[in-house]
Amino acid sequence: MTLSIVITTRNRYEDLIRCVKSLSLSSLPTQTELIIVDDFSSDKTRSISGATLKQFSIPGTIVHNREQYMMVKSRNEGAKKAKGELILFVDDDNIVDREMIKNLVGFANEHPKIGIIGPSMYYSNGEKYLDFQKINFYTGKTTGHVDNTRSHTCNSDGVPNVFLIKKSVFEKCGYFDEQLVQTFTEPDFALNAKKHGIGCVILKSAKTYHQTSKEDNFKPRSLGGMFRQKAYCLMRNRTVIVSRYGSLTQKAVYLIIFSWFWPVVYSLLVLKKLNFSLIKLYWLGFLDGITYLITGKLNWSFHE
Repeated sequence: MTLSIVITTRNRYEDLIRCVKSLSLSSLPTQTELIIVDDFSSDKTRSISGATLKQFSIPGTIVHNREQYMMVKSRNEGAKKAKGELILFVDDDNIVDREMIKNLVGFANEHPKIGIIGPSMYYSNGEKYLDFQKINFYTGKTTGHVDNTRSHTCNSDGVPNVFLIKKSVFEKCGYFDEQLVQTFTEPDFALNAKKHGIGCVILKSAKTYHQTSKEDNFKPRSLGGMFRQKAYCLMRNRTVIVSRYGSLTQKAVYLIIFSWFWPVVYSLLVLKKLNFSLIKLYWLGFLDGITYLITGKLNWSFHE
């Protein structure tokens, strides 16, 4: 099968170059293309051209958005330009294992009913942190798990960070929901695909090294401090996912007990830094999420 690799990036030039280098050292199908979608960067990323990419072994092109599209729309732009039968999405802060792509593509070829496949994920220090993730629709919590069984694959409620999608899945299910903007977008896509009979798994023999650490889990990056819209989306989209895929009982429990629990917890986590602007965004996201749960109308109240 032919392969398109899509990387979305914004203002992370050094991370991007390291990521592309790791991809160029991988075992790749003969027909492979690289598409980089630069989401209106202001750093050296904006100077990258097709000529720049010729130093790597993958035929590549770069698309410079004329305004900031955000992650989901940028991914969709890359997917629509992709010519491959398989599309591999890679976040720019990854160093992929040399055999990752070979293993993902081989598995995709052998399993027609599986449409979304990701690798096991490791921190930059080599510690594994994810073999699959599950969403609890009562609480809205997404939990990542390391699987200690001998199973080669794990069913997963979406795959973050790095994942391969068969182009036929987009043709059957549509693209990523651009209204979500970021966070919970991969589970939303996978859970929608599941309704169409399409499976989502993580293949443990495929590996990627995410250039982050366990200590980053409660730092500004994960709490929404680096990208302020993330703080808003963390609350709103959690409720959207429960609304779309939870049962009536699960929705009721979430609404009464857990919908307000998350903005309270996140507010307390950032309160010691006196970051009141983030707290406001958590609660705006909470209110718009509840509005969606009750009315089905998805609002966007985030403003810089």
